[in-house]
Amino acid sequence: MSDGEDLGGLDAETLRVQLKEARLQIKKLNREAELVKGIIERNRITNAVKDNLSQIISASKSELEKYMNLLLKNCPDVILLFDQQGRIVYCTEVFLALCHIPAFGSIRGMGFHDLFDRYAGAETAQKADRIFKSTFADRKAHNGEDLIDFGKHGNPRTYTVQITPMLDEDNLALGCMAFFYDTTDILTAKREAELANKAKSDFLATVSHEIRTPMNAIIGIANILKSTRLDSAQMEYLRGIQNSSNTLLNLINDILDFSKIEAGKLELVPEYFNLPELLRHLKTMFELMFAQKSLYFTCVFDSALPHAVFGDEKRVGQILTNILNNAYKYTNKGGVIFRVGLDGASGEFVFEVEDTGIGIREEAIHRLFTAFEQLDLVRNKKVVGTGLGLAITRRLCEIMRGTISVRSEYGAGSVFTVRLPLALGREEDLPSEEGVEDAIAFTAEGARVLLVDDIQINLEIARFMLNGFGIEPDLASSGAQALSLVREKQYDLIFMDHMMPEMDGVEAAQAVRALGGPWAEMPIIALTANAVSGAKEMFLTNGFTDFLSKPMDNAELARCLQKWLPAGRIAG
Repeated sequence: MSDGEDLGGLDAETLRVQLKEARLQIKKLNREAELVKGIIERNRITNAVKDNLSQIISASKSELEKYMNLLLKNCPDVILLFDQQGRIVYCTEVFLALCHIPAFGSIRGMGFHDLFDRYAGAETAQKADRIFKSTFADRKAHNGEDLIDFGKHGNPRTYTVQITPMLDEDNLALGCMAFFYDTTDILTAKREAELANKAKSDFLATVSHEIRTPMNAIIGIANILKSTRLDSAQMEYLRGIQNSSNTLLNLINDILDFSKIEAGKLELVPEYFNLPELLRHLKTMFELMFAQKSLYFTCVFDSALPHAVFGDEKRVGQILTNILNNAYKYTNKGGVIFRVGLDGASGEFVFEVEDTGIGIREEAIHRLFTAFEQLDLVRNKKVVGTGLGLAITRRLCEIMRGTISVRSEYGAGSVFTVRLPLALGREEDLPSEEGVEDAIAFTAEGARVLLVDDIQINLEIARFMLNGFGIEPDLASSGAQALSLVREKQYDLIFMDHMMPEMDGVEAAQAVRALGGPWAEMPIIALTANAVSGAKEMFLTNGFTDFLSKPMDNAELARCLQKWLPAGRIAG
């Protein structure tokens, strides 16, 4: 057959073209087949992943549902779920138990009014009507507290109640949830704590009064004796009485301070004061004390310390006195170094007391600032104290936003460091010393003063102190006698004891105020051995003008006289 021969009507060239196109088509089909094959494989993998994910989600959902069921089953609080029509659709097991309902099925679909009427009483049902209808209408949660007797056992309990609407994404109310939290035990515990706190306050008031009353006599008589002629031996005995009285006074003050701190009623009285002057006072006082034990006492005060700082001088002094006293009590050989400086980086004042005392065991350091703790009682049995000094010191530091820390080596000594952020002041910010002198150096010979106390020795001591200002007071030994004298004579000032039989100081003060006229404004000063937290406020709201605690301080008495006596009675 020749090249040009016709094959089935097609020449050879045409066949070659068609064959070539067929081969190209086959290759294209093969590529598409591979592509389809790949897509099928990816779909297979995707479906497998979807199946696997569905199984995981299903398992997770099942696990979540299991734990949700366990949570709700074991929930100690009453939770009730209601649908749009107010029919119950769920409740926690505790509700069934409280109401002795055998199974949820017996109450399923019950309306909230019927439910509460049957299992909590008609009054609770009426309240539920009002609250639930309001919740559905306003779509707002209701919170409150109510006394409910679930199960009608005759033993209602106090519940915090929260009724919350259950809203969908379109803000439509699908129902509501009622949550009841039993607060009965909490409220009972709170009441018991309040009663215990009141009992503690009453106890401290009694202790304060019972200790301060005889102390007022002891310290007062000692001051009277000091003004008489005494030989050297008698003066030494007198100093012993005064030192012991001051120790006892410090002990009761520690207890009262701690009580105020615990009650959150200890308030700072910040003002500008002379820091170097405070440090000089401490230096003078403790030099004498350490000399009595043949110990050295070295003070290293930074020469760059400012004169004026802003803070509570009394409490700063108390902090420093406490850590110096602590070093004094527990150091029997060697001595103490007292350093004071200003940290330029932080701006804090740094007070450091380093002693060569008995030291503290490492495992006991964490107990050092705990109230009523005394470490190593066997070795320290002769040390007098309440174990409150350092606890109060730490709390005072915290109130002042400062810190206290300790480093110690058992048997070798300790270093206490106090850091306080006292603000700097200027020399002109300090109060005038002349003003302080003038506040005490005056007489009031023409002043008409009534002194009221049921204890004779207290009257004698107070009269002796007032005599020092040229005042000869009238004396009354009871509230009734004081009221009788007030009706007869117009006084400039009354000093009234608090705890007296028959008519106490508060009743007597109120009776004086009830006379009206000039008696309504007459200054009446409470004299009391009760110095616990809140005592001053109690007196000021019950007819008294001011407050002086026993044992009376001469400087405080002077300031009180100058403040409340008519200006014409004061002679410089």
